[in-house]
Amino acid sequence: MSINTRSLVVLLVILVIAGIGIFFVRTSAAPVSSTGSTPSVSVKWLIAHQPISVFARAATVFADELSKASDGRMKLEVMTPQDVGVAVGDIPNAKVLQLLDSGDVQLATTYTVALGYKDAQLGALNLPFAFGKYDQLPGFLDGALGSRLLDGIGATISARGLAFTMSGGFRIIAAKDKDIRTPADMKGLRIATSGGPVAEATLKALGATPVPLNLESGATSVDPKTIDGVETTYSRLSGVLGKNSAYTKHINETYHSVFLTVILAGNAFYDSLSPQDQAALKKAALAAAAVERQDSIALGEQVKVQLQTEGSVVTTLSPESRSAFKTAARSVYDQFAPVLDADIVQAIIAGQE
Repeated sequence: MSINTRSLVVLLVILVIAGIGIFFVRTSAAPVSSTGSTPSVSVKWLIAHQPISVFARAATVFADELSKASDGRMKLEVMTPQDVGVAVGDIPNAKVLQLLDSGDVQLATTYTVALGYKDAQLGALNLPFAFGKYDQLPGFLDGALGSRLLDGIGATISARGLAFTMSGGFRIIAAKDKDIRTPADMKGLRIATSGGPVAEATLKALGATPVPLNLESGATSVDPKTIDGVETTYSRLSGVLGKNSAYTKHINETYHSVFLTVILAGNAFYDSLSPQDQAALKKAALAAAAVERQDSIALGEQVKVQLQTEGSVVTTLSPESRSAFKTAARSVYDQFAPVLDADIVQAIIAGQE
């Protein structure tokens, strides 16, 4: 069974358990609310990237919470890339922002790293070994410091950050013929990455040569003749590398950073809402994000098991090796700390101790 097929099976099981018979919750706006006095609000949420499957349960939670928090007036409609004319792959971040600006969609989920090219503060989320375990993420992402990062997004683009999703998880290095156990094993390797400036600096600090990879291009940018490995995640592996990839022979669980996504609301739409509806939207987005992160982690584990069944060699860092990697990557903090929020950097460092 391919990774994509397995993901679909998992998705169908989730939908059956949830008691719904369609891929996503799709509702149309009624002319008035149940009270007969206040117009209802139709909210189109665009999932702009793969893997779409991890939003199945989150979509149900988002729709339910949004309706409940707004007394039934706010109605959610979930859209996929196909709904906006993108038949294969992900929607480029520039187009996502254009759709939000035009009002064709009110919400969108896109790559955090892509927004990092406009908002440098988001680079803090890509600092090497910032988080050691998944259970560290909710307190940071949904807490005061995560809110500070979300609020800062609006300073560089015409959208408001509502909540951090995952759609990926810890980054791994999928390699053709290399088990990576120490920083020395990274020396001279050409590693494709779509992680932005911080990720590229991390790979350099570890001795590798980063090769920038376009997030939307996937496997078309990866040439086994010139690239030794790819920085990706378990749940995104098939979408980035394709089926039967040469890079799935050796999976190295460096877990050196986390691939995150973010739910955005277009400014014009958000500003048109009452304070009560803004609060309802935020609350529902946070609830959906928590579920999506859980399902992203679960999908990653399923993909890992499948890869091992199909013969992939999975290498996990020992505590000593992980410590050596963290030491080697410390220079990245020195490089980027001057342009990042000092409180956030210090909180990340403190969380590692």
